[in-house]
Amino acid sequence: MKRVVVTGASGFIGSALIKLLSSTDWDVIPFVRNSISHDNEVIMDFRDPGFVNDLNSLPEVNAVVHLAAMPGFDQPSMELLFEPNVFSTAAIAQFALKREAYLLFSSGAVIVCGTKKSCITAETKLEPDTNYGYSKWLAEEIIKMSNANYCILRIGGVFGVNGPCHLSLNKSIDRALRGVRPVMYGDGMLKRNYLYVKDLASIFLFCLENRINGTHLVSGSYANTMYEMLHTICDLLLDCDAPELRDGDSGSDQIIEHSQALPKGRSFEDAVCDIKKDVEDDVL
Repeated sequence: MKRVVVTGASGFIGSALIKLLSSTDWDVIPFVRNSISHDNEVIMDFRDPGFVNDLNSLPEVNAVVHLAAMPGFDQPSMELLFEPNVFSTAAIAQFALKREAYLLFSSGAVIVCGTKKSCITAETKLEPDTNYGYSKWLAEEIIKMSNANYCILRIGGVFGVNGPCHLSLNKSIDRALRGVRPVMYGDGMLKRNYLYVKDLASIFLFCLENRINGTHLVSGSYANTMYEMLHTICDLLLDCDAPELRDGDSGSDQIIEHSQALPKGRSFEDAVCDIKKDVEDDVL
């Protein structure tokens, strides 16, 4: 039997991954902060240093997918970020090493490379410019020092239904599903290569099955302007011609080079078609 621990199992990415793993031969132990009635779920708060004892009491596992983190979009202090983002990762890396388990860690491309970069590649210098980014960079370095068998995925923007609202595209999708036209500021010519959450879950599974090692950038395989994405949402989810237009700064390009070692995601149009199908099948 293959057994995997998934931290942050109730989150946006974690939920998609748990759903995908349920159709495989992986036995999943979901780590959640609040009960969500998953089979075998473990209630664990990484802000409590006592979680290490609970971690060490687990049965044998083959892999750990570490998704849980305290996000930093409201600029929390380093002190607040230390236990959930840094100390917890050190404990999980040590756990993986002792259990000879594969460790798959979720980091962020923009947050560790710098939020102002317009193009991020494997050669881009790491320059975290927020406390959150610095905490994730520290976590990456701890994993590398641990001697565990690891893979670090530096992930770009991820979209889907009920996705985090700091990504404006997720708000646009949710508005469209409520029958409300999304809003486009400026001319919408900024480019992004966002990744559909189901495709990201498939990439996690690929890494688990193939024991991919090292550090990899993860993003969508196709770049689109915001204009193109919002018009696709209107066309496929609302049957209207265009989003609501408002004056404002449309922003600047930000493209992340996807690792050639990992599977590619689907196009934005195909992803929105999948969302529409889920709505029609009433599975959301």
